[in-house]
Amino acid sequence: MLDWLKRHDPGRVFLETAGDSLSYGEMVRAVEGRAVTGTEVIHPGLDIASVVDILAVVSRGSAVLAGDDLDPGPVDHVGAASVMFTSGTTGGRKGVRLTRENWIAAADASMRHLGHGPDDVWLLAMPLHHVAGLSILLRSAYAGGSVRMLDRFDPRAYAAELHKGVTMASMVPTMLARVLDVDTRTHDGLRAVLLGGGPIPESLLERGLATGLPLLPTYGLTETAGQIATLRPGDPPTNRAHPLPGAELRIGPDGRIAVRGPMVSPGYVGEPERRGDWLVTGDLGSIDEDGALRVLGRADTVIVSGGENIDPEMVEAEIASLPGVDGALVVGLPSREWGMESACLYVGDIGEGEVAMQLRERLPGFMIPKRWLRVSQLPVTAIGKPDRIAAARSFS
Repeated sequence: MLDWLKRHDPGRVFLETAGDSLSYGEMVRAVEGRAVTGTEVIHPGLDIASVVDILAVVSRGSAVLAGDDLDPGPVDHVGAASVMFTSGTTGGRKGVRLTRENWIAAADASMRHLGHGPDDVWLLAMPLHHVAGLSILLRSAYAGGSVRMLDRFDPRAYAAELHKGVTMASMVPTMLARVLDVDTRTHDGLRAVLLGGGPIPESLLERGLATGLPLLPTYGLTETAGQIATLRPGDPPTNRAHPLPGAELRIGPDGRIAVRGPMVSPGYVGEPERRGDWLVTGDLGSIDEDGALRVLGRADTVIVSGGENIDPEMVEAEIASLPGVDGALVVGLPSREWGMESACLYVGDIGEGEVAMQLRERLPGFMIPKRWLRVSQLPVTAIGKPDRIAAARSFS
């Protein structure tokens, strides 16, 4: 991606942090001065040195990006510019190979769909070993825009930056809820805020829109180099997403979302090439008459209780958006009466009864968890995904 940096105004700011900034010209010199050995494992932080490492290795080698708690070991990148780890569409840790062509297609589609360019400033506070963080960096480099990077996500600091000349931002629902909890000022000057990475409660969408945030529900995967569907800017703010230019989406007979396009990964590390075939995801969805996608939940986590289908991620999102709750994890447990029943682990400073009472105002009765357990921390896997197996054991 060194050629991307070189084609833009060398005096324009590319990356700014709380204590420093680098122009496009300065970033080019830093990347050219960084030696590259081929395939390198990088455990990036949200700092300038990590950005230089990533851009240098992705430009001239293959960057294997991992969190500090993950040792990927030897990785056969098979011509990929980057490898990132995900639970994949069928479970288990997988290394997703993304080629230079994937990243070009993803960045170009984003720019054409959202209309962002050299005058935009994109706020970044997501880990760079996750596709959501890395895609902000690469799509901005492609379009000639600037990135304002925080060293971590802090709701108050993030909220403050949204009022300081930022034009673009990306958040997951939990981030948005935390920002709205500490800042209810009206937003002006933002052109787009991508909201994805999990179910979006309608109540949270309404809260954000009420403050003037131009929220655009988004669907994407590590396997698609980030967003592959986003609500069209200017469309009525509803919980759906339109395919980006060049992307194709369809719904299989089992209700699963399938994707295809030049931004889709050619395959996982150690597995055969996909070669343009449809990638069948683990997500359920529907496509409306306008061609827009509605995500209905994960196929592998749906809880069937008394004949009703419960999407645990939707319930989790509603619980996490309640005042006094910092996170939730819903799982299915065997039940003689219902076949399965839902149970919830949550982190927060309010009692189980209060959580259930507030939830009844937002969800139908069959979706309310029947068992509750307040914990100090939710269990996660080695790559930071919710550990539903460990959560279920908590109720045994």
